[in-house]
Amino acid sequence: MSEDDQWFYWDVMRPLEGSCEIKLFKFEDKEGKETFWHSSAHILGETLEQDYGVHLCVGPPTEDGFFYDSYTGKDIFSESHYDKIKKSAMKIANSKQTFFRLVLTK
Repeated sequence: MSEDDQWFYWDVMRPLEGSCEIKLFKFEDKEGKETFWHSSAHILGETLEQDYGVHLCVGPPTEDGFFYDSYTGKDIFSESHYDKIKKSAMKIANSKQTFFRLVLTK
C-alpha cells in the first residue's frame, strides 16, 4: 500500500485537510471498538486521577477492552474499589465532556 492509499484516523471535530474520503465505524468494527475503548481509557484515567491522585502511566485500548496502569506509591486498589470507580467514570461520561486533540512539541 502506498502512502497515498493509507487511511488515517481523524478526530470528528478536527477540520478535514485536502482531498479525503470519510469512513464511519460502528462498535462492531475493529476500528470502532478500538476508538471507543481508547476514549474509555481516558475516562478511567481521569477517574483515577481525580478520586485517587494517581500518576497515569500507560492506558491503551486492547483487543478485548482497555486498562490504565497508574502509579500510586503503594498498592491501594482491590475489588472493593470497582463500584466506586465505575460510578465515578459514569459520572464523567455523562458530563458530556468534549474530547479534543492537543498537539504539543517538545
